[in-house]
Amino acid sequence: MKLSKQQKAAVTHLGSPALVVAGAGSGKTRTLTAKIRHLISIGYDPKRILAITFTNKAADEMKTRLIQMTGLSTDDFPWVRTYHSASYKILQRHCTLLGYKSPLQIYATYQQQKTIREILIKLDYDKKYASAVIGKISNAKNYGNPMAYFDLYPKVSTVRLIDVYDLYEKELRDKNAVDFDNILALTRDLLRDNSEIREKYRSWFQYVLCDEYQDANNLNEELTRLLLSNGNFFAVGDDWQSIYSFRMSNIDHFLTFSEKYQGAKIFRLEENFRSTDKIVKIGNDLIGYNDNKMDKKCFSAKKGGIAELHDFHNEYQEATWVLRKIQNLRQMGMAYEKMAVLYRTKFSSLAFEKALRSAGIPYHMLGGKGFFERKEILDINCYLTAATFNKDDVAFDRIINTPKRGIGPGALAKINKFRNDSMSLQDAARKSLKEKVLPAGIYDAVRLVIDLLDDIRDMRPDTAIREVLTRTGYMDYLKHYLKSSGMDYTAREENIEQLIHTAGQKDTILDYLEEAALIREDKEDDEGENTGNGVNLSTIHASKGLEYSVVFIVACEEQLFPHWRSMETPTGLEEERRLMYVAVTRAEQYLFLSSADFRKGQYNQPSRFLDEISESL
Repeated sequence: MKLSKQQKAAVTHLGSPALVVAGAGSGKTRTLTAKIRHLISIGYDPKRILAITFTNKAADEMKTRLIQMTGLSTDDFPWVRTYHSASYKILQRHCTLLGYKSPLQIYATYQQQKTIREILIKLDYDKKYASAVIGKISNAKNYGNPMAYFDLYPKVSTVRLIDVYDLYEKELRDKNAVDFDNILALTRDLLRDNSEIREKYRSWFQYVLCDEYQDANNLNEELTRLLLSNGNFFAVGDDWQSIYSFRMSNIDHFLTFSEKYQGAKIFRLEENFRSTDKIVKIGNDLIGYNDNKMDKKCFSAKKGGIAELHDFHNEYQEATWVLRKIQNLRQMGMAYEKMAVLYRTKFSSLAFEKALRSAGIPYHMLGGKGFFERKEILDINCYLTAATFNKDDVAFDRIINTPKRGIGPGALAKINKFRNDSMSLQDAARKSLKEKVLPAGIYDAVRLVIDLLDDIRDMRPDTAIREVLTRTGYMDYLKHYLKSSGMDYTAREENIEQLIHTAGQKDTILDYLEEAALIREDKEDDEGENTGNGVNLSTIHASKGLEYSVVFIVACEEQLFPHWRSMETPTGLEEERRLMYVAVTRAEQYLFLSSADFRKGQYNQPSRFLDEISESL
């Protein structure tokens, strides 16, 4: 593997913590994987190297590259993982020390939402606040100190967050479950409060590496420090691309690295191998308006590139121009999938979707609903969840009448009469069968569900899914359900085939459900036509880490980009500018930025970022 002088210096450095400040397109992942290969070549055990990142896609890419570079197998890299996956591996081994039983259940988004909605109703609040409340509780946990966070942000509208939080945490504890954020918080508690466990992992990990370090929140940083026993720490990232403060990422951890880690060495990767020099200069000049940053001078050996600014009367004129430009570039031989239309907020996509659809140009949208959040996947996974975790009322409630089998609210009310405080809905259903108090038709329907759960419990996950599909007639139900809502059956059928394939990679239902819950942070492609080889439509957040030959950054107006909400915090404008920097540096050759005087009938000023880029041009 050929490394630049700067990359090689970072890779071969030993003896103190190191931070690699990597510009966009500067070979960050290459440097990180080369570092691990170098460590192995000088005697470090790959099984004792912890390499953590934030998304499954990044972790999988890292592992794939390492296997290709070293000739070792995937089993040789058990600790190349996301923060959540690494933490869960530790947590599930030692959860009994925190008062849990093994196996732990991880609540997926659906279970979390339903539980919070029920708590809001119980507390006499409107359930419409569920999403906002979940967001705040997630922030509180990632802040590292929920109570301190609730002191700063005590309410969502009239909802007192601490009241909901207390009941929600009790519910999780009663169900022997954790949510996505608890995985990190509880692992932190375990390592912080139990010196024996902490020292065990500190002595096991010979080296700790962190990718995308600019995205670390307080909890990530605390976990990393708890696992470090020496100066063997190597972090890589780009503070210019720190765009996740809404997920509680804290750029200060990156900016103060030298102060926190004694003897720290800073390396800068400044050559952009992706974009032309014109585009790199625009990015540099733009980020120059930010005060809060680490300095670097990014450059590119690729000369040329095209960058243009355009202003239109309204969003329809803007979309028509983008459409024509896409058609022209296509005629010049540019593939659709090498072009992207990026926007700050999702609603901005509509005019462009319509224009592409009317011209018959294939497109697909990034950052939509995750694979495991789709109805048909949720339905089937809830059967497997109910078979494995009989305390999960949310999963059992979803499947007991899906597909419809006559178990309506009245029948559920009868079953609920058998419940005492600690009894689950499934246990109540089993008790109602034992005591034979249900009407014959409902008795048979409930019996069918319970027998199915008992039969699949010990099956391989792919076999269990096929059994569920066969015995419930799920595919016929899905076909009828989609027909009545005018949705495409073939795509959903393909999703289920993909689900069976994915489940077949695991030996047990428990292993499969754990993996499914742990990959909820990655969003799949959602909708669009001819997905896979069409024009990419994406929010800028969802485009981070991707690259395209041609980028259109649209809807560049004040209040939209920078977004009005960013003005509510002192550092908000700087983060919005970093977001524009991310958008600009997705482009390899062609960059087009546009604004409209009127969008949705409302007059807007062009974005201040266009003025800053105009000066650069």
